[in-house]
Amino acid sequence: MLLQPKNWAVFQHYKDRCPPWIKLHRDLLNDREFICLPIASKALAPMLWLLASETKDGTFNASVEELVFRLRITEKDYADGVKPLIDKGFFVIASGVLADCYQVAIPETERETEKRQKKLAFPKPESVNQETWDAFVQQRKTKKAQITQLVLDSITKQASLASWSLEDALKEIVVRNWTSFNAEWVKGKPKNDFMKGLI
Repeated sequence: MLLQPKNWAVFQHYKDRCPPWIKLHRDLLNDREFICLPIASKALAPMLWLLASETKDGTFNASVEELVFRLRITEKDYADGVKPLIDKGFFVIASGVLADCYQVAIPETERETEKRQKKLAFPKPESVNQETWDAFVQQRKTKKAQITQLVLDSITKQASLASWSLEDALKEIVVRNWTSFNAEWVKGKPKNDFMKGLI
């Protein structure tokens, strides 16, 4: 991946050579976006500007391996610092992967994965049995369908129109392999008889 400081060409006084130094404008202290960057990003930015000054067009190799070696920093420090600089537009990608996809390829531990999944998990409604909820969550995961408040509100409303509990509606969704629930689908069929036909 190649990076380049934003508007590099506009601010260069020496366009035909690579200067041994760079100017750091005092106005940077009044740049709210820069001041609000994480410390790691503010420390990394001047070093990246120096690297940019080594080429006439300001582009430089921003691969993790290259910069970890050149700047004598850890992969984590580099990743923590560079992403906000790209996200806030202080550096632009001249080629290679998109900024949103840029991250250090360090596999997360099992515990980190579990924590992340718990954080993303939608909370179980109090009126629903844990076993039913787990089956519903697993089914949605298999279908690659999200569980959101909007989805749950819709199922709850339709269950109420059918005079069914949310618990029974979720069971029916799992048994029938539906992605949702509609009162019309079970209209005129007593709940118990309807469920018996599935056994």
